[in-house]
Formats: sequence, C-alpha cells, structure tokens
Amino acid sequence: MRRGAPGILGFAALAFLIALASGTALAYFTTTGTGDASAGVSQMAPASITTATPAVGGTVALSWSAATAPGSGVPTYTVTRNGEGAGGSCSSTLTTTTCTDSGLGPGAYTYTVAAKWRSWTAASATKNATVTVGAPTRLTIAASSLTPTAGAADNLTITAKDIAGNTVTTYTGAHNLTFSGAPASPGGTKPTVVDSSGTAVNFGSATALTFTSGVASVSSSKNGVMKLYASGAAKVEASDGSIATQEPLAVTVAPTSTAKLALGAATTTPTAAVADNLTVTAQDTYGNTAISYTGSHNLTYSGASASPGGNNPTVTDASGNAVVFGTATPTNFNAGVASVSGEANGAMKLYKSGAATVKVSDGTFSATLATTTAAATATKLLLAAATTTPVAAASDNLTITAQDAYTNTATSYTGAHNLTFSGASASPNGTLPTVANSSGTAVNFGSATALTFTSGVASVSSSKNGVMKLNRAETASLTVSDGTISNPTPLAVTVSVGAAARLGITNIAISAGTLGSNCLFTCTLTGLGNSGTVTAKVAVTDSVGNTVSALGTGHAVKVTTNGSGTITGTPLAIPSSGAAETATTFTFTAKSSGSYTETLTAAASEGTSYTAATLTASK
Repeated sequence: MRRGAPGILGFAALAFLIALASGTALAYFTTTGTGDASAGVSQMAPASITTATPAVGGTVALSWSAATAPGSGVPTYTVTRNGEGAGGSCSSTLTTTTCTDSGLGPGAYTYTVAAKWRSWTAASATKNATVTVGAPTRLTIAASSLTPTAGAADNLTITAKDIAGNTVTTYTGAHNLTFSGAPASPGGTKPTVVDSSGTAVNFGSATALTFTSGVASVSSSKNGVMKLYASGAAKVEASDGSIATQEPLAVTVAPTSTAKLALGAATTTPTAAVADNLTVTAQDTYGNTAISYTGSHNLTYSGASASPGGNNPTVTDASGNAVVFGTATPTNFNAGVASVSGEANGAMKLYKSGAATVKVSDGTFSATLATTTAAATATKLLLAAATTTPVAAASDNLTITAQDAYTNTATSYTGAHNLTFSGASASPNGTLPTVANSSGTAVNFGSATALTFTSGVASVSSSKNGVMKLNRAETASLTVSDGTISNPTPLAVTVSVGAAARLGITNIAISAGTLGSNCLFTCTLTGLGNSGTVTAKVAVTDSVGNTVSALGTGHAVKVTTNGSGTITGTPLAIPSSGAAETATTFTFTAKSSGSYTETLTAAASEGTSYTAATLTASK
C-alpha cells in the first residue's frame, strides 16, 4: 500500500500538465498519506464565439457554441470585454448562448466567453468587434435663428450624439425632453416648445418629440417650434433624463415694438411737495423694454389733484421745468427708458395728501401708478365750528385741524396739544368764553386748553375736547395757537342774544362811592354816603346779561328797597320794540344820616316774570 501512493500522485500531476497543454478543462484530486488507489478524470470543451456583431448605438450582439460539460452537465457562461465584465444583457451569469453588450462608445473591443460547470471551467478563444457609432451620450440643439423676436416661432433641431460626436441613428421614436435655460417674460409669459402633437409645452415640463434616425426636427409647425418671450440672452438646454445638452444653445431675444408704457416711482408713498423720481418704460406686449422707443416724447400726466391750498401737481420736463399735470411734458427716452437726471426728466411733486392714481400717456400708450401722499409737517391750524352764528351761552362744537403748508391735514400731529383760544369777549355780566378740554372741563379763553388730536384733527366727543361757549352777543374773530402754529385766518362768528331770562340794572350813575365789578345782576356799592344818589335803568337780558329785543307790549319793572332810602321813577316801562331796556331811569336817595346797608330789588311788575336784579348800597 505504501508503494502505491507515489504512483497515484504522479498520475494526477501528469493529467494536470496534459490539460494545460491541450486547453481542455479537467477535474483533479489531491491527497496526502500512503496507500494505493486509482483515479479517473473528465474534460470540458470550451465555448466558441461564433459572432460578435457591432451596431450603431454602441451595441455588440454576441453568440457562441455551447461548451461541453462532463456527463450531462449544463454549464453557465460569463462574458468579458477587454478583460472586464461586459454590459447590457451580457452583464450577468448566463445559461443561454447569446447576449448583447451595450453602452459602448466607438472603438475596438475583444470578447471572451468563460464556461463553468461545478469545478470545471473553460475559456473560449477571443473574438473582436469594432463599434463605429457609440451609445447616445448627449443632445445638441440648433435653431433656425439665434436672434429671434420675442414671441416669434424659432424652429429647433435636436440631435442625439455619441461621445465622438456621431449621430446615433438608433435614437428614434418618441422621447420626452425637458427644456430649460430661458426665463418667463416680465409680463409672466413662459417660454414654450411645441410637442409632436402640436401642443405648446412650457419649459420645465416633459415635451414629447419624435426622433427619426437620431434627429428631431420641425414638421408642419410641430415637433420642436420654440417661442421665447423674455428679451435678452438665454442659454437653452434639453434633457431626456439620461442624456442632456453639454453646450447650451445661446440665443439673444429681441423685444417687439412698443405696445404699452410702464410707470414706476422711487416711492409710492411720497411726502407732499417732496420730489419723487419717476421712471417711464416703453414695453412690448410681453413686458420687455421696447428699446426702439427713444428720443424725445411728449408725455401728459393726470390723476392727481391740486392741494386744498391750490398747489397743482407737477413733473419736470427734460429741461428741468416743473410742468403742471394735464400739460404736455417733453421727456427724453434712452433705449425705451426715461429716468430722472438731476432734477430733470421726470421728478414729480404731489401736493394733495391721500391716495391718487397717477396716469401717464403719450397719446397712444398709457400707464398708471397708485400712490398715497403723506402730509408734510404741520405749519398752521384750521379752526372750524358747528355754527358760526351761535346763541350766547349755547354749546358750539369746534373742530381744530393741523395743516401743512399746502393745507393738507398733517396726520402726524397727534396726541395731546395745549391750545390757547382768543378773540371773544366776556358777557355783560362778566362770563368769559370757554372751550371744554379733553377731560370735559370748561377752560376760559386765554388759558391753555389740553385737546387730543387724532391723525391731525381734534373734534368733540361726548361733550369734551372742543365744546365752545361764547357769552357776549358780538361779532368775534377767533384764533387758536399751540405756541408755535396758529390759524392764519381767524374764524368769524356772530353771537346772537339768548332767550329773555333775567333783569339787569344798567346805565348806573352814582353820586359817590365805588361799584363792584360785573355790576348787572347783583351789584354792590360802597361809600355812597348820606343823601347819596343812584340813578339807573333796568333791562331784560338773556342768561349771561345780553339785552334782549322786541319783547312786545305789557312789560314793566318796579324797583323797591328794604331800607329807609327813597326811590323815585318807578315803576318803569319796558319798550315793546327795540332793546328791552327802560327808556327812563329810577333814582335811589340814601338816608340823610347814619350808617346803612340797603338792597334795591328790580322785579317785574307787569308781564313775564324774570329773575330779579339787586343792588346793595352801603355807608
């Protein structure tokens, strides 16, 4: 047994050498140890590549004869190209004897088919194939014009190319391409390419185009008609999701002729009388600047009104002259645009605060711009009243408005402001004119009166914040001031006498002594002396001492005293027409000796009973 082992090993080695020499695959065994044994081997004949046929589009079709495995075994096959794994349907382990390698560029390729069954392997002889047109790696785009006009049809030609620039004629049939590289127009119109059915498809969306022998071209206004709408340069690209353009199609789009004007401003919220620089642009249908609109054009502006103070809105012409709205304004355009230079060629000034829609027209085309003008700072006050013919002592609601130099309401003048009123007199009984402040307190003319302004206006609310009462029947010129600004034009009011309410002692003449102030309804007289005299009339007045008129017939007054002095000339008749004041006087004569204090009372003795008046005399 020990002597047999070297024989077995030697046989195995001999069989292996024979296999290497013949190219026939063998299975073999190895062993160690001693003993006698016998062994048998089988061979597997390799596959033989029968065809390696290249085709346009970067494919090679391979077929081979089957390898012969020992017994009834069925081998599998692996295809290599230039020593590496092949592609396409040749990329996996096969049980068939055909496959197609794909994705190839132009060039020469060497193929080998390796057969395997169990532990047996066998490689075929090599087979060469040369690809002249490779797989599609990119698209190219050409156009009938590289300088189209906005909105005009521009016919595209799209070609599938291999890496070497050859047209891949097998790229055929319908392909969904997506175009990019051109923007929408200023007016929002998107660029399009017409698909194979004639539908215009926006850039960015899949566009079905039909390729014939690697080329898609326009036929009957279908299958690649492009329209660009934004003027200027564009770089058009296309992709089918796998391959795309490597060099964009550079086009320069020209605008069409002028179809409209556009009006812009440095600000749409200008301040009254502050220059607001306008820009007027001539545009085509799609909102592109119409560069052919150039030179001098007469523009007419409208839509804004004069200020309350009569200041008309203006725009400067090309020479810098301020031209009133409604008048032709010569304006220079450069490549479709008119803009301000210095203070000329479109500097607008609006004077009336509030919203306005400014319009510009050249007689053919026009444009509008919505603006809201803010008032300038307050330079004056406007004083108004619910009535300019109030009745004495009656409430009259004031409205005070802060205004700018152009008589717009100065809306920034807001919150609490201390105002001082003047121009009206006290009534005959000394009652001063007043205005109620924001708290409802009546403040005399001449004193600071706190009023609350909202957006430039102070108005009455709940009998507060501007209720005025004037007490003397007169024509008055009322003014108001916050210490800095005032009403340049006083408010003229005519105060009428109120209803008859009381009696007053008037036209008093004394022989000696001193009368107290505001002597009308309740008078005091000191230092009259013994046998001193008081001579006076009596009048019917309203509640604050203004003498009423035209009482009619049947009214008389009697004056009495509570002391020892004497009164003559009483009773006194009240005239039926004219001022209701007695035509004659009464006379009081004090007693001849000793001190005294006497009160004279004037009361109605005939007709309507009015509140009596008194005069107290003393020594």
